[in-house]
Amino acid sequence: MTKRNNLALIGAAALAMAASACVKADHAPADPAAIKAAIKADEKNWIDEFKNRNLEALAGHYADDAFFASSAGAAASGSTEIRRMFANGLTDRNFQVTFESDKMDVAASGDLAYSRGHFTEQYTDAKTGKTMSESGSYVEIYRKQADRSWKMVEDFAVSDPATRKVVPSAVPATRARMVSS
Repeated sequence: MTKRNNLALIGAAALAMAASACVKADHAPADPAAIKAAIKADEKNWIDEFKNRNLEALAGHYADDAFFASSAGAAASGSTEIRRMFANGLTDRNFQVTFESDKMDVAASGDLAYSRGHFTEQYTDAKTGKTMSESGSYVEIYRKQADRSWKMVEDFAVSDPATRKVVPSAVPATRARMVSS
C-alpha cells in the first residue's frame, strides 16, 4: 500500500469513528438519575403551585392527551378538562394538596417514567360545608415530550376512606392572665 492509500484509509476510519460517535450521542442510553431528578424538581414546583393556586402552572404539568382519575369520582380526559377540574377545585378556599413520592422508576428507553407516593388533600364538603381532610396513594406516569420536558400522561389518585375526617376549626387564641402575688 502506498502512503497515500494509508492516509486515505486512516482518514476513512477516522470519519467512520466520528460518525459512529455522533450516532451514539443521539442514541445514548437514558440517564435514570437525571430523569428522576428532573421529575422530583417538577413535583416540588407542583406542590408550590398548589400553595400559590397557580391554575395555568398546575394544568401545565399534563400532556394534551393526559387522563386524571380519583376515587372521589373526579375524572378528566385531556388538558382542557384537567384545567377545568383544577379551576373548579381552586374556587374552594379550603382546597389544599400536598404529596410526596416514595418510589420512582424510569423505562430503559428513557421516554417513560412513573412516580408513586402519598397525598393529603383538604377541601370543603359540598353537602355539609365542613372542611374535610383525607389521604391516599397515587401513581403518575410521565412521558418525555418533543421539547425534552416531562409531562404527566396518566394520574390516578385513590383516597383511603379511613383517613377522611373533619378538620377542626381554629381555636381562637386566649391571652394569659398576669397574676401578681
